[in-house]
Amino acid sequence: MKCEIKYQDKTDKALDFCLERLPLDITEKIKEHLKASPYKAINEIRLHKNSYISLIADSKNVKTSIYLTNDDIKRVYEALCDMSIYAHISTIKQGYICIGNGIRAGICGKAIIENNEIIAVDDISSINIRIPQSIVNASSFLYKILNDNSFNCSIILYSSPGVGKTTILRDLISKISKNSIRYAVIDTKNELSAFIENYENGDFFSLYPKGMAIELATKNMTPQIIICDEISSQNEADEIILSVNSGVNLIATTHANSFDELLSKKIFKELLSSNIFKYAIGVKRDYGKSSYQFTLNELK
Repeated sequence: MKCEIKYQDKTDKALDFCLERLPLDITEKIKEHLKASPYKAINEIRLHKNSYISLIADSKNVKTSIYLTNDDIKRVYEALCDMSIYAHISTIKQGYICIGNGIRAGICGKAIIENNEIIAVDDISSINIRIPQSIVNASSFLYKILNDNSFNCSIILYSSPGVGKTTILRDLISKISKNSIRYAVIDTKNELSAFIENYENGDFFSLYPKGMAIELATKNMTPQIIICDEISSQNEADEIILSVNSGVNLIATTHANSFDELLSKKIFKELLSSNIFKYAIGVKRDYGKSSYQFTLNELK
């Protein structure tokens, strides 16, 4: 099935929100560049020290003529941290900064290690601001599968990185919120709640460790459906098995380029042997194209 991509106004709001958090001179240069551009949507703003700003625009790599020095990157970093790096240190150690409204900026630099753990990141060399997208009916196929099963099934959504799984989940949350369904959102990186407006009946666990949040949601909030992004560890898999065996349905994502690759992943093998998921749905999007392509695989 194909789903044509149509961006909503929230995309512009998210871009404006991000630009407002950059130093004014850099914001003005980016806005001038965008005025002369034909882009329908900006997916990422990528900044590197002693290099030119680049954009992911309409899913294509675009180099600008805006040059950033090492000092410029420092100013951007400090501005995104609201001039308080210490206040953001817990996420900085994980490679990103939460800049508000569910938007995050990935960072890269020199890791400072102590007792085999990252305690800080210094000499920031690059920053990647990801602009959350809002796409009309991006989750229509996924929602139809849930509806056909009376919202009583678990689904794993898989694709290569950057295709749009998080965008699909955001749209799904919006659709589910309009029904009388109890749901919990495990928003470990504070992305799924980006620019949320009037989502009803939902319990949002923002910035919790994923395994812990799944356990807390199951025990305390009695959801019918748990929605979470990027299953990536054994602890998360263990908590998922406990939750689903307690009668909770799960909608989750993972990285895999194909169904065969998904089946070969150790963590997923254990989930599959526990009969957790009824369906695995693959998502593809050709580079620069304006549609999602979905592949349905029934697991049990």
